[in-house]
Amino acid sequence: MKTFAAVFASIAVSTLCAAPATIFKADAPAQDWRHSSLTGNGMLGAMVEGRIPDEVIHLSHSRIYMPMDPNLDNGARDPFMGACDLKIFTDIQSWSDYKRQTVFRSGECVVEAIDGEGRQYRRRVFASRPDGLIAIKIEDEANREAFFALDALPISGFGEARIFETGVRRFEVGKRDGFLYYRCEFSNRNPWNDISGYVVALAAGKGKKEAFVDIVPILKDSITSDPFPAMRRRLAAAVESGYEALLSRHAPAMEALFSRVSFSLDGDDQRIAHYFSCGRYNIISSTGGEQVPNLQGLWAASWCEPWGAVYKESGHLPCAISFYNRGDMTEFNECLLKWMDRKGKDPRHAHQRTWRLPMRLLDGYRHTLDADWRKRIDPILEDYGKRPDLSPDDPDGLIDALFDDYPKAFATNETLVAAACAAVSSRVDGEGDATNMMALDYVRLGLAACKLRDAERAEKCLNKLTDGFWTDGGGSFHALGSAFNMDASGGYPYLVSEMLVYGDEEGVRFLPAKPAKWRSGKIKGLLLRGAVRLDELSWEGDKWRASLRFRDGTLLTLSRENAPDNLYIYEKKKSSDAVQSDD
Repeated sequence: MKTFAAVFASIAVSTLCAAPATIFKADAPAQDWRHSSLTGNGMLGAMVEGRIPDEVIHLSHSRIYMPMDPNLDNGARDPFMGACDLKIFTDIQSWSDYKRQTVFRSGECVVEAIDGEGRQYRRRVFASRPDGLIAIKIEDEANREAFFALDALPISGFGEARIFETGVRRFEVGKRDGFLYYRCEFSNRNPWNDISGYVVALAAGKGKKEAFVDIVPILKDSITSDPFPAMRRRLAAAVESGYEALLSRHAPAMEALFSRVSFSLDGDDQRIAHYFSCGRYNIISSTGGEQVPNLQGLWAASWCEPWGAVYKESGHLPCAISFYNRGDMTEFNECLLKWMDRKGKDPRHAHQRTWRLPMRLLDGYRHTLDADWRKRIDPILEDYGKRPDLSPDDPDGLIDALFDDYPKAFATNETLVAAACAAVSSRVDGEGDATNMMALDYVRLGLAACKLRDAERAEKCLNKLTDGFWTDGGGSFHALGSAFNMDASGGYPYLVSEMLVYGDEEGVRFLPAKPAKWRSGKIKGLLLRGAVRLDELSWEGDKWRASLRFRDGTLLTLSRENAPDNLYIYEKKKSSDAVQSDD
């Protein structure tokens, strides 16, 4: 078999930076719920529209799927739905200097403005990981009174009306023991959905300048149970502690996750670095516990989106979670493993028991070399089957293979390489109908182009994603400017990282598909296969410098001078042509 160097040599080649983005800014409220600012803790989600006098915050819980009638749905998935809307009313007649921001390091969504008399108004919202609640704080120099209300999701169109009529047994909106209260119970039962309803409760505190929200699903085996007493205790404790205390517990956890990787760029388009951060933030915010992102992460503001916002194991979910390992978030593989164990019991998921999700688990091992993890996933790898054989007559299969990794089958087969190059070129260059390509398509093609060291087409795919697949609130779209979706959020940072570095257990190649327009830049904290950490890769023009940290703690510094053709084979890591340190 060819060496790592020969693998790359056989592939046809096509022909001082800003600080990393830590805040996403918008200069107007969301035009609709899809453009809202996002916060989430892996279980609870909130979409903040950012209105000043009459705010709407769309609340969601990652487990709330409307049970469909098993006799009528013909195996269709249960649609993901929003929990309810939280409305905040404040008497502000006029305002200026509007700002809406998402602060990635703390997970806060912040809305602020100056009223007509020059007084500042600010509202902050975040979903706490440690406390499992959504927290809201209002800071108003005028000390105006604020009113909170929980309201049912509006019904839009025949489809949602049908869902409501056939799927909801009863719901209640009002007050209970001084708390705002919302309860929804479902009509249908099926053997694959353990949810029979849910409860939302809100407690206001400190002169109605703070509020805390809890959402709890009701399991179908305990429909007569009342989760409210436990919710009341949690909310009362939050009111006693206050917003800042909850934030002081949550922010370090969010900071620890988000700060592991950073990317800055000096180029023609600074949006690239911003969307790199947006994507990472969205996927971090929609992962936790036993949950991985569905098509919408964990955010919803309707009874049923056209596609139900369900999971798509064959492509969309692997794309959304593609940066787990490279982004040094390998602990999230535990969430994936738990999710697969739970969903594997549902035949509507089992019929799509594809190889790609197990390969994500295997990739977790390849990035950590954790022997205990490998023992845990081996039965799953065997159960789910192997990667399909590659054939030059199956261009989509070749693209999918390069989407995931660089299979060794390409190393000695020039026919496969040529077929893959032709397939990527024809699709990216628009031969045929490329107008209906989705975010997942551009991610797949861009990643394949990176493996083929085709910087031109990798850049084309990234530019397409940059230009039309992001919301005004930092979320992402499935199609050009439509259908709120997490594919681009997961795939975008992974594509950027693959344009800058590719590594497996044998070695590493730097800048395999870096666009010429990216004059200088820096990326930090990536985890590579073989349990090698890229502490930092920086470049300016044709010069670059990289620091690799190996599993034994050895730090290796490389540049063009000691890595010819930007390629370094790990067997040489102790040779005299590299600078080493033990810090």
